Amino acid sequence: MANAVFSPRDFKAFVIEETVTGNNGGAIDSPNITSNMFQLDVDSISFPSLNVNQLTEVRSNTGRAAHVNDFFQDNDYRATEISLSGRFHNDAGHGMLLQSVGGANLAGAAADVTIGATPTLVAGQYNESETEKTFTLVLSPPDYTDGKNIIMVGCLCTNFSISADMTTDGGQYKFSATISSGRVPVLDNTSIAAGTAFGGTYVDMSGLDISELKIFNKAPVLSSFSVTVDSPAVYTGISEGKGYNCFGRGPEIAVTASATVKYDSTTSDLINTFDTQSGALTGNFLNLQQTTATAGSIQIANGVLTNVAMNEGDIMMLDIEMKALTNGSANLVEFNLAS
Repeated sequence: MANAVFSPRDFKAFVIEETVTGNNGGAIDSPNITSNMFQLDVDSISFPSLNVNQLTEVRSNTGRAAHVNDFFQDNDYRATEISLSGRFHNDAGHGMLLQSVGGANLAGAAADVTIGATPTLVAGQYNESETEKTFTLVLSPPDYTDGKNIIMVGCLCTNFSISADMTTDGGQYKFSATISSGRVPVLDNTSIAAGTAFGGTYVDMSGLDISELKIFNKAPVLSSFSVTVDSPAVYTGISEGKGYNCFGRGPEIAVTASATVKYDSTTSDLINTFDTQSGALTGNFLNLQQTTATAGSIQIANGVLTNVAMNEGDIMMLDIEMKALTNGSANLVEFNLAS
């Protein structure tokens, strides 16, 4: 009914890999959303802004008020962006976002994601048989009489972060993601299948192997951490009213990390190390290994400190910020997620 009221939390988020860029089995820009979808465990959705190109300013010879003939709007050549966050599950749906930002093929299952010393440049053209490069995102309303699906085809994940804090939600791993598309969003009231729901495949800090824990080659008492991969998308080309024609990635894929650790004899010299560092640390830069090898281990071989600061809480801590670097041979970062 017209007076229905929706909460943002009523919407569900689903993803599915595309067999043709911008197309997962339906027609181009009209995807099949009735089967094989993977649900994401989200607690926050930043709904997309349409970002239309609009001109309404006063032109010459029309006086000081904008004239109706001055109006122009184009909705083709703009990128649509959305942000999601929630609990990370070691499953196909959440893994797909990490695979996308890391430049890996979209496996349709949990899989290891390795960003190598020379990262893969993912680029292509919409409506081409370039499999496992892009995915469809659907934001599904609680009913399809009063609401419509918001469908974004040809998506790339441009930023993905895994984080955890032992003082929040039992140290469960959380994720946040930014998703971008160069195609025009689709509104559709097709009933979406339940898809594959996220399961109980949680990852948490209690599973960390303390004997292997390393931050800047030290074994600290860890309170929280985050690891972020940032790989912006770029678009170009004309595509007859459907958005851009081609997609690619920006000049750098950046991997950064942060951690809060106890200030003690193990970590106190990190302040001076940051102040005087003259090069990157090679080996054991960051090792967050789970006791079960497939449960969500994260490893960075080489990097530099970008900030170290005192954290004056109930217990004195250090806030550490880092950036991963490649030495030309070692991987930039490894996420071990294969089941």
